Amino acid sequence: MPEENLKGKIYTEVLVVIGLLLAAEIILGVFFTKQFGAVMSTSTYYIGDHFGWWINSLSVLTVILGLVLIVFKWGDVKIGGIDAKPDFTTWQWWSISICGGIGCGLLYWAMGEPMFHFMKPPVAIHAAAGSRDAAIFAVSQAMFHWSFVQYFIYSLPATAFALLCFNYQKSLSMGPMVYETTGKVHRRVTTILHILCGYAVACGVSNSMAAGLMQISGGINAVFGVTQGPVMYFFLTVAVAAFFIISCITGINKGLTYVSTACMFCFFGLMIYVVLTGNSEFIGKIGTEAMGQIMDNFWGKITINNTMAPMDQWPNEWPITFWNSFFIYAPVIGMFLARLGKGHTVREFLLVEILVPSLFCCLFIAIFAGQSMYVQTSGIMDVWAMIQQEGMQTTRYQVLGTMPGGKVVQLIFLITVCLSFITLADPNTSALSTLCVHGQEIDSEPPKVMKIILGTAISAVAYLLVVSGGMEAVKGLLNIGGLLMTLPTLWLCLIIFKLEKPLLASKSHRISTAPVVDEVVAPSGNISAKVRGLDVVIHQYPYSDY
Repeated sequence: MPEENLKGKIYTEVLVVIGLLLAAEIILGVFFTKQFGAVMSTSTYYIGDHFGWWINSLSVLTVILGLVLIVFKWGDVKIGGIDAKPDFTTWQWWSISICGGIGCGLLYWAMGEPMFHFMKPPVAIHAAAGSRDAAIFAVSQAMFHWSFVQYFIYSLPATAFALLCFNYQKSLSMGPMVYETTGKVHRRVTTILHILCGYAVACGVSNSMAAGLMQISGGINAVFGVTQGPVMYFFLTVAVAAFFIISCITGINKGLTYVSTACMFCFFGLMIYVVLTGNSEFIGKIGTEAMGQIMDNFWGKITINNTMAPMDQWPNEWPITFWNSFFIYAPVIGMFLARLGKGHTVREFLLVEILVPSLFCCLFIAIFAGQSMYVQTSGIMDVWAMIQQEGMQTTRYQVLGTMPGGKVVQLIFLITVCLSFITLADPNTSALSTLCVHGQEIDSEPPKVMKIILGTAISAVAYLLVVSGGMEAVKGLLNIGGLLMTLPTLWLCLIIFKLEKPLLASKSHRISTAPVVDEVVAPSGNISAKVRGLDVVIHQYPYSDY
């Protein structure tokens, strides 16, 4: 069937294969719980050892390509055409960009991750565990993991989709990318890419939800004293799934905009609270030193590995896993972020999508990681021992409990975790649904039933990840999905330059298959009109008559 006749119909092959893969994960998680967790955990080290160099190299290349687009003429192209106007206010754009890529991962790792680097630093930095050098490196590396590289990886695919949809008038799918590269329609290649992207993002959202479930359960345990376990995880899964699916089916202009705004207020409220009631002097010192270390060692922080130190698994457990997790989301978050680009030049779009969320994450981690490091080094609380005993999901609430009004801020933090997960799951579930529909337009929403089905399946996988292997199983799934997505992401990054050549040569910055604006066009010479009584008869002569 021709592609135009399939437009708006369910992409059966994609939906069935993704459904079968998710069903297989669910079955393995239910009947082979320990084995499933063990395989997921082991895959982290296998992929890191054998493919870590590739992941690091591609991360470097993505940053370089992004800088080229920003600095040179490629950044002059206006998304949507010269006369295009933005669909979102600056506040909406910035808040959705920040919240849409963070999820609840930032909240999960901001206070806990630096403790791991502080007490178990990599061999490559030659720093003793618990030392001053290890402390600054720990905060710096946590800031780096959640900032610039992540948003370069997200923003370039977003730029490619924005140009395809707004400047080339194509549908929001992988098909136009294949067509613009080869000049032909390749349904099989498009189907395979949709399956890869769909399954990878399903793994990614399941991972984020699993981390969120552990955080929420830890918060409930800290605030209300309820014991964590499979029963709590089950009820939390049902509740969180219901909230993000409801937000998802209301669309980007309603549910997500409101949730993102609420989430941003919570983020800023928590940061101001910690600065005012914590040790702001310590936070300021370690935060600025950590940022200086990022500027001194930017490229080295991307490529750090366990060369000649095979027993050191730190690179596999941390940076390589992080870069993989970003590649998982890259094409699908790109589909979502592309909607925000209309009316902005490529340069403006990339600068905002990279700098705004990156600087926000650096500031957030500097504050929360700085306070956590102060609590550890000052002897107020042994944060590292607490992580070993209670897990990271509970420890962050214990750290907050050491501050004035601890119970109140723990509750606000718990609410923020829920909101931040919704802001990630909502757009990604919507984008995943888009992959399962033929010829989806960028300004339209996928079927609501599709969102409900996929949201439910993702939630089931997240629950099984938590009960089968906790965070180690989650990291394993991230690495598998991320490795699959490196090639589609690279393809999207490179095609931008091919797309921009004709756009730069066009005054309108648009390759139009439809009118730019709704206007009445003067009739051509082969059209005549005659008045018969009160009727006007329009006659168009065939071209063969001329």
